[in-house]
Amino acid sequence: MSVTIKEVTEAFEFFYEALHSRDFRKTLPLNKMSERELLPLVRTYLLGYFWDVAPEVRSSLPGTLTGEGSIDFVVGDVAIELAVRRPKDSKRFLSDLHNATEIKKLMKHKGLAVLILLDFSAKPFSDADIERYRDWPSLGKGNHKKSPFNVAYFYREKRATKCIQKNIRV
Repeated sequence: MSVTIKEVTEAFEFFYEALHSRDFRKTLPLNKMSERELLPLVRTYLLGYFWDVAPEVRSSLPGTLTGEGSIDFVVGDVAIELAVRRPKDSKRFLSDLHNATEIKKLMKHKGLAVLILLDFSAKPFSDADIERYRDWPSLGKGNHKKSPFNVAYFYREKRATKCIQKNIRV
């Protein structure tokens, strides 16, 4: 099954909008959940949307004792890492430094990759904040083969969903 970054981004845009819709979430505080709490919901959502989802896929992660990590989801060929900032969390939860391990896993993935950032706070990142993802982390000693990845940052502004997308070439 061939899946594109655009299709994954559109799926997450729909998901993000639904999390904010009172008609959808009813009494559940879906727009206040952490990444850990949202991961099972995202897993089932992606399964229903794409039918081809592999969760927690083992991947290369330089700089760790085992040299391995796990990518949140792989849909078709597209590796997906998810990061969430709750309404009262600081900016660091979506910063490039805080998500360095996710970036490394995406850079080592052979194929398409996207980092999805869901921001539920009232103070969204600027374009310059997302631009910092271009300063990718070191993979350590050795000659590493690196792949480009994409960043899709979702936030709300004046009750409308906005998205900043960047293609990060390494």
